[in-house]
Amino acid sequence: MSVARERTTRQVVPSRREQTREAAAVRRPRVMAGPLWDTLRPWQPWLMWGALLIGLSGFGFAMTQSDLFNLRHVEVVGCQPPLAEDIERATRQQATGSLLVVSLTALRQNLESLARVRRARVVRILPDTLRIIVEERKPVVLAQMAERSGLVWLDEEGVVLSVYDPDTDGEPPSIAVGFVSDREPNGQRENRARLQLYRNLMWALDAATPRLSERVESVDVSHPDDVRIQLRDTRITIGLGKEDFRVRLLHACEIVDALQRRDMAILERLQFSDPRIFERAPYLRAVNMVNPKQVNLEFDERLTAGAPRAAAGASRPTPPTSVTRKTTDKKPPEARPRATGPVPRR
Repeated sequence: MSVARERTTRQVVPSRREQTREAAAVRRPRVMAGPLWDTLRPWQPWLMWGALLIGLSGFGFAMTQSDLFNLRHVEVVGCQPPLAEDIERATRQQATGSLLVVSLTALRQNLESLARVRRARVVRILPDTLRIIVEERKPVVLAQMAERSGLVWLDEEGVVLSVYDPDTDGEPPSIAVGFVSDREPNGQRENRARLQLYRNLMWALDAATPRLSERVESVDVSHPDDVRIQLRDTRITIGLGKEDFRVRLLHACEIVDALQRRDMAILERLQFSDPRIFERAPYLRAVNMVNPKQVNLEFDERLTAGAPRAAAGASRPTPPTSVTRKTTDKKPPEARPRATGPVPRR
């Protein structure tokens, strides 16, 4: 008897995942089929991005219209309270509405246009604060500028900061003369050069004791090669040239003090031997020390014309309006020995 092979069929049950995948494959054509979907299928990514951008734009517009981001606080750092008040006032005038739409660049440029602001940096701190870091200009010299009637304060770059107010600024320091009001680059460059010359002069005068700047009323730097100063409480000007400011001013002050005290001994040591110089001492106008080996005294010609003579009835010629003393290598007579060589300096 033959044994017949018995074939059995076993039905395989699909897994849950496969059933879900098959169901999705069956349903998908029903949802996404059709001529409209076939037309829009290539544009599907762009449509999704467009919908996203529209949603974000609507959200951003809603945020800009919200009172949550309105400016409420302004923090000013790095300057004095009066300037901080001006900066806060200017900021609130420009930064109206939501902080999300405020242009920080335009605000910074507007603040840097203020006279006392050198540089400014604006930081936005959400939701309602602006922080402004300021580098303030400092006044370094009190100047008399062309085309201006009063005194003004200048910073180290020659920028006009404010007008001098004696009630708040107190007693004025040494005044600088010779600056121009030209706003062109050439004029500003000349002002910076004159300002640096003025600072070098004041530093040299106070480099040792005594502090000679205390005797200076004003400094004329209009001609950099011939700096001239006016002594305080007098009308006498001193020409110092462009170098050795302290040594030359000491020498000039020694001559002026000797004339005022009528000290002939000092004048003879300085090689001024004519005693008639005392007649014109009250009318001394200028002492020129441009050449270190030559001192020139200038007198007011209008005042010296009516000066009294030294002796009554004496027929003495009127002294010249300027007296010049030069150092030479020629020896003086033995009866009155005198030092030769360069002018002694203190």
